[in-house]
Amino acid sequence: MSSRQSGFTLIEVMVALLLLSIMSLLSWRALDAMVRTREALAQRGHQFDGVRTLFAQWENDCRELGPPDRWVAGVPVNFQDNRVDLIRTRADNNGVRHVVLVSYRWRDGWVERLESPPLQGRAELFQNWGALRKGASLDALYTVTSVPLMGQSTGIAARGFLEGSDWSADSAQINAQWLTPGQTGNPLLLGLELTVGAPSGGAPLREVCLTGQS
Repeated sequence: MSSRQSGFTLIEVMVALLLLSIMSLLSWRALDAMVRTREALAQRGHQFDGVRTLFAQWENDCRELGPPDRWVAGVPVNFQDNRVDLIRTRADNNGVRHVVLVSYRWRDGWVERLESPPLQGRAELFQNWGALRKGASLDALYTVTSVPLMGQSTGIAARGFLEGSDWSADSAQINAQWLTPGQTGNPLLLGLELTVGAPSGGAPLREVCLTGQS
């Protein structure tokens, strides 16, 4: 009697291992692509949420600049490099409106917002608004904490649209034009624009807010 042994040859084993390696590599690449896509979508989602929060707050601040007949310190906007200062009103729990100072600034890739406590009178307004226009920061004038609104940005810029004029990023020029009344009185500040630089050379993000003055 004779016995016959069956099994795989060395070449067959090597071919099987090669196929298994190829399938493992393809599976790993597919899984890695899925993980990267999920991370990119999550990152874009967080960035979109930041943009929406920033522009919603900007819209709210622009509409609370107050009527022009109460602009005792001039036009309530101040444009600087990577910073915008505003004078706005805010109602307390009793419905009484108070004047506050607001700053938007860019720092370390983040757009931050700061707000002062209610001002106690014109003297405080003139003193601290003048300090802001000279370059002082709001958190140096008051004990306030900045609120980060949007990350992954490369800077901010702003400009205003004055009635009878054009868009301008020169707040001193806007203020001088406003202080020169025409036949119908002081020109109105009709709109403000905030521009946020996008990372990786993307198109900048812009939000135009109408002040509601008419």
